[in-house]
Amino acid sequence: MIPFTHAYGQTTPPAPQTPDADQSTPAADPDEPQDGNAIVVTGIRSSLTRAAEVKRDAVQVVDSIVATDIGKLPDPTTAAALQRVPGIQVQTDRNNELSGVSIRGLTDINTTLNGREVFTTTGRGFDLKDVPAEALGRVDVFKSQTADLIEGGVAGAIDLKLNRPFDFTKPILAVNLRQNYAARLHKSSPQIGVLASARADTGIGEIGVLVNGSWSRADSQRGQLNMSDRRASSAAPLNGPAGFLIPQVINNMPNVGTVTRGEMNAAIQWQATPSLQVYADGLYTYFQTTAGFAGFNPQPFNNGTTITDIVGSTDCFQARVNANGTNPQIVNNADGTRSLQPYTVQSMCNIKSATLHNVIVNQNSSSDRLTQKNKMIAGGLKFDRGGTKATLDVGYQTSWSYDENVNAEVGQRVGTIYLNTDVDDGASITLDPSIPMSSANLSIRNAFNQNYTLATGSLFQARLDGEQEIGGFLRKIQAGIRYADREAVNRNVQQTNPTSGIGCNNVETGRPSCLVSSLGLSPDFIATIGNSLGINGGQAFVGVNPDFLLSESGRNQLRALFHLPLRAPDFDPTHQFDASERTVAGYVQASYQLGISGDVTLDGVIGVRGIKTDRTISTYTKNSAGAIVPVSATTSDFDLLPSATARLKLPDGFQLRFNYARTMRRPGFESLNPTQSLTYVGNIFLLNTASAGNPNLKSQKSDSFDATAEYYFRGGLLAVNGYYRTIRNRVVNSSTQTVIDGSNFLLTTPRNVGEATLRGVEASAQYFLDFLPGVLSGFGVQGAFTYADSEIGGNDPLAGYALQGVSKYNYTLGALYDKHGLSGRLIYTFRSKYYTGDNSGAVSLRPIDAARVNEVFIPTQLIYVRPAGRLDFSIGYDVNSAFHIDVGGTNITRTKTKQYLGQTYLNQLVYGDETTYSIGLRVRF
Repeated sequence: MIPFTHAYGQTTPPAPQTPDADQSTPAADPDEPQDGNAIVVTGIRSSLTRAAEVKRDAVQVVDSIVATDIGKLPDPTTAAALQRVPGIQVQTDRNNELSGVSIRGLTDINTTLNGREVFTTTGRGFDLKDVPAEALGRVDVFKSQTADLIEGGVAGAIDLKLNRPFDFTKPILAVNLRQNYAARLHKSSPQIGVLASARADTGIGEIGVLVNGSWSRADSQRGQLNMSDRRASSAAPLNGPAGFLIPQVINNMPNVGTVTRGEMNAAIQWQATPSLQVYADGLYTYFQTTAGFAGFNPQPFNNGTTITDIVGSTDCFQARVNANGTNPQIVNNADGTRSLQPYTVQSMCNIKSATLHNVIVNQNSSSDRLTQKNKMIAGGLKFDRGGTKATLDVGYQTSWSYDENVNAEVGQRVGTIYLNTDVDDGASITLDPSIPMSSANLSIRNAFNQNYTLATGSLFQARLDGEQEIGGFLRKIQAGIRYADREAVNRNVQQTNPTSGIGCNNVETGRPSCLVSSLGLSPDFIATIGNSLGINGGQAFVGVNPDFLLSESGRNQLRALFHLPLRAPDFDPTHQFDASERTVAGYVQASYQLGISGDVTLDGVIGVRGIKTDRTISTYTKNSAGAIVPVSATTSDFDLLPSATARLKLPDGFQLRFNYARTMRRPGFESLNPTQSLTYVGNIFLLNTASAGNPNLKSQKSDSFDATAEYYFRGGLLAVNGYYRTIRNRVVNSSTQTVIDGSNFLLTTPRNVGEATLRGVEASAQYFLDFLPGVLSGFGVQGAFTYADSEIGGNDPLAGYALQGVSKYNYTLGALYDKHGLSGRLIYTFRSKYYTGDNSGAVSLRPIDAARVNEVFIPTQLIYVRPAGRLDFSIGYDVNSAFHIDVGGTNITRTKTKQYLGQTYLNQLVYGDETTYSIGLRVRF
């Protein structure tokens, strides 16, 4: 589907072949004046036509989004705009923004910025929130590949296009002002963007200069309700009646904080001669979020807690239950055999409601301040004369992030709490309304945690591309070479300081020494945190103040209390890695065209890309004697990636297209890190967590096939695309319980699954109703539908399941209007269920097949996201050629993100996704 868009003062975007640095000056729109003296206000329909031309003329399967105005994509974030593209799926993150973009359910996307590879710190991917949507003029989504594409995207590629001075026909100054209002939070926030561009003929040729900047700040609060892993009701220390599934913890944990963005980019273009252009670009981005969770969390499985008034449901299953009331784990015996912990087979039923007595409520905060910065400087030369083209492009990027996560916990015993497990697919607790807002009985609990991560990355890249037109059947030959030198550094410390170290027991005893009021901390240690969807129907509560934990003065008060140095702890050598990677890639590609008869032609490209990769990753580990010793792993790979496309152009706007490509994705540096990272949890009823990389991971490889049928006509288009993809060495993460240094951990590690397949159909359409009279002819419709069927094969534990994150169905329906300066849209986007994580290694009880009760294995348990849709709208009006006003709203139906644990009746998590309304003014001089 081509998104509804309109552009101001911009010439028609070029139809891309690949997201290279070589972007020719766009051709002028034939419907626009060519005197270069006026800013032309076009509108949604004109922009849709331009985007359709990109799709029609590209040699691959491509969809594009064009800015609706200077500095304004059609949605508030890049990910939000991308969700309108068929095959694109997104998720809502902790900042209440759409992110987590996937193409046909796969997140292994290679992202480029004006054709250059970009990344975030030590990762393979690029965090789209690092570049604000206001900075972009266009986004291209490549679902099939050609040999001149930079490798690294199994799923496809996304090219983010910044504006450049030669994109505009005259000097321009554009100012965008916007005020956003968060309806759940009841707070508004500002947003501003400014773009200035000019071009002029000089004695040394035409020169253009552009400067663009944007800034925004917003408060955010995303409600979160979570009923964690289910235990047996009869297990100690609860010791209730047998046969019921009780959540281990009932979390009311909104993510509370602020999001600040800043961006500046500049570009210079110099047309030195008719055939030679010199250009340079610079980019700086700043992103910071302080969104950390704050909790009011009843914990049924504590000494002294009892449960009564259980109302069971008819949703039951047979489960294996160990002595702790949890799923039995595999034991590696001394003789080399494997067995399960002792267990009994019991019938376990979900509960509808229950009453908890003398229950501990944990009121904790995890202040998390994540700061990310990106810098890029690049430039190059473009030569174009007599059928010969050449481009030299050189770029250097650095990416830096610092994550400060400080956590402290307090709590109290509450006499009575009523639990309902199914209120709008989530949990709800009811208690005396004075308790959540009272700090009188709060005691310090569990642990004071300090977790710091510093991640940096750099990339030097240089490429030389050439093209020679030949004529005849073989139209042109393209060839190029690219060199990339990547560095990644990660430093981390995870420090847990139990309250036992300051004389406070982990389980509440009521001793005055543990009361918060006796600790000598500042009064602002405790504060009102926010509202929880699940406390008394939406009540606020007090807890550890996130602002206290974000400040160095507050942190130092806690450090002094726990007898720690008054500074951040030193990084742990066993929690770090240093990685270097050098790649040399070359390609050759031939374009062909054959006239068959009349207006029927066949064209396409055939090519191959070869890549040599050398990588070293170094870290430290502890040997059997406890000494810290260095370890490293070095790998060297060579890959060949062939590709071929064919397009049959038929009369009257019809065309058929076929694409084949082999793609690859290198493992992430963190996934290759061979050491274990351990996180100790102070709460004795929760598992410690750990993660470890796998230096033996292989690169993912995929062979993909696309076949499309497209019809372009006045006022719209119809397109259908069938695709089939095989994936080898797909990387997935799984968790298992294991004993490390005498403590039990839930250890998460990546592994390659042997094979997987992904197949499906995409359909899209758009049409303006020209046949209607007068103002009614401004109405239009658009829609897109995606079917994605995936399956993991081989003998992997997940064999037979779909790929993680893949929804089988995804669709968008929209109503449009564009006439006499008034434009509007109402868009509904739906996504069917998908699983977001593998919970198999956790303690939660789950069904067991009667025929496999005695087998030594862990039954699979996945965490699913329920089907959901979002409704968005926008209305804009061009007051005149200089002033444009608009209003809009996202998620206006207040849809929530909801998850369940294996079975649909085991409600697990509910997120209160934000509803945002905005009003904007754009001025162009």
